Amino acid sequence: MMQSSRKHIRSKPFTKMVTIKASYTVLPNEPTPEGLLWLSDIDQVARLRHTPTIYIFHAKHNHDTLIERMRNSLSKILVHYYPIAGRLRRIEGSGRLELDCNAKGVVLLEAESTKTLDDYGDFLRESIKDLVPTVDYTSPIEELPSLLVQVTTFHGGKSFAIGVALCHILCDGVGAIQFINSWAKLARGDTLEPHEMPFLDRTVLKFPHPLSPPRFDHLEFKPLPLILGRSDNTVEKNKKVDATLLKLTPEQVGKLKKKANDDSTKEGSRPYSRFEAIAAHIWRCASKARELDKNQPTLVRFNADIRNRLIPPLPKNYFGNALSLTTASCHVGDVISNSLSYAAQKIREAIEVVTYEYIWSQIDVIRGQEQLDNARALFFGQNEGKDALFYGNPNLLITSWMSMPMHEADFGWGKPVYLGLGSVSTQDRALIIQSPDGDGSIILSIHFQMEHMQLFKKYFYEDM
Repeated sequence: MMQSSRKHIRSKPFTKMVTIKASYTVLPNEPTPEGLLWLSDIDQVARLRHTPTIYIFHAKHNHDTLIERMRNSLSKILVHYYPIAGRLRRIEGSGRLELDCNAKGVVLLEAESTKTLDDYGDFLRESIKDLVPTVDYTSPIEELPSLLVQVTTFHGGKSFAIGVALCHILCDGVGAIQFINSWAKLARGDTLEPHEMPFLDRTVLKFPHPLSPPRFDHLEFKPLPLILGRSDNTVEKNKKVDATLLKLTPEQVGKLKKKANDDSTKEGSRPYSRFEAIAAHIWRCASKARELDKNQPTLVRFNADIRNRLIPPLPKNYFGNALSLTTASCHVGDVISNSLSYAAQKIREAIEVVTYEYIWSQIDVIRGQEQLDNARALFFGQNEGKDALFYGNPNLLITSWMSMPMHEADFGWGKPVYLGLGSVSTQDRALIIQSPDGDGSIILSIHFQMEHMQLFKKYFYEDM
């Protein structure tokens, strides 16, 4: 039987305020299937990085009990999610990736902070990096753990954080939340029901049809518009970005939906959804705050979940990447001068274009690239560093976690009082999540150019 192993490291500062006390390599606690796992074309073009997320819990706890429970439950959940305990490797010649299910394990870090929970404020500043494991991308990909977890207790012993870094190649946000919630269930002492088991066979995304030329005008693969008169994004990239949390009460969410639907000229169409109304509102506020020329092209990019758009739909609890990038586009003047329903309709059109046939065509674009790096460049630029695509002014990247049961991650100390991304964006980005209050309110975590942030906040509440 495989057991967790422990590696002590000297108690030295991880940052000025957080000390790593110990590092554990956690293995599945039972033998797991071995061999190579095929990764889909959608997996191949996911970010070749670990997505950092933070869960904050406000509860009295015993530090040793906390660490022991997290280790033991992690070793149990890895039996069901055994691909996470494996390692990526490159297929020679194509640059494509495959997953070696070798059960080398994941990393769990035990950490302590000299700060209290309140010292971290809204968890949108650089200090949040203290709470998420650092991944050494200079190491060969075959040596990188797919999952690193850091459990940090705050000063005073009344709160702790779970920082998760999960490789995006393995799964999207839906899969990640499925894994975290299942792990939490085992940590509470419960067992997983048969319907909660992950579906791990990704060959259901092997499209049998022969490679064909694109059948659609894939706006998501075209260059993003620049500010009129500019030849590159250098100026915009160098501008400072601020971050804030903005709350929408259930009543305000209802007002936005009503506003979008009351203004709609599309007779007989179904009402605009929460996402369509909120995303449209964010887009309008951003366009107003930036004060750009009315003829300025602007676009919003976001991902659509394709699990139920495929024929047949993907199996329930499919664990992998199943997102399709899509784009809404128009001119600033049209977004500002028209009613909210205009922008909501643009958002809807970007969602509705993602049909089964469109997904086929998008994947054929990926398959048509001889080298994987060329396909990845369509989504991220030449690389995910300095030459990455810039989604800031005059454009916007929106991510929605509204439909995900993220606050169900109760490891035995109650539900999280806060959750969010464990990174600080350097460009304009909006993240829409449910409030932990459970009352239907929505939280917008927005990174936006500092010079425009005050106007954005002004319009965000005034324009309802």
